[in-house]
Amino acid sequence: MIDDDYGQRAALAQTYKNGANWFYWIAALSLISSLIGFAGINWQFVLSLGTTQIIDGLAFGLAEALGEATKVIALVLDIFVVGICAGFGYLAGRRYLWAFGLGMVLFLLDSLTLIWATDVFGIIIHAYALFSMFRGFQAGRELIALERVAAEQTGVPAEAPAPAATV
Repeated sequence: MIDDDYGQRAALAQTYKNGANWFYWIAALSLISSLIGFAGINWQFVLSLGTTQIIDGLAFGLAEALGEATKVIALVLDIFVVGICAGFGYLAGRRYLWAFGLGMVLFLLDSLTLIWATDVFGIIIHAYALFSMFRGFQAGRELIALERVAAEQTGVPAEAPAPAATV
């Protein structure tokens, strides 16, 4: 039975980690897409934040009228947005389930820009990312519950989850 518990916890921990890592992938691919765009290449990753795409589009549109400084401002804003996304990945990886959930909601809202752009393939990729994140979030809830039960049964304190980790 102990081996079953260990195996179950290991599987849940891996699913949780995989779900949380999606935030890092999204942040990295969004920043790379923006940098590629600023290099003058009209190409981007499908799994990029719509917010950074909108910022970049506005900067390129305004650059003709207001100058190249708009691109610098856009890059700073892109880095800020990408940093927030990576921050959610960091906090989610530390078992702050509230951050995991909030990050998923914000990514869902960001993904709605794809519906406006009628990017069907992008919508499918973003839906898969959200599904994977949600599976990770569920695994985190189960993992925390298992650790609490194990702590109650053995009398040994469980690994302390992050504050407010129960959602």
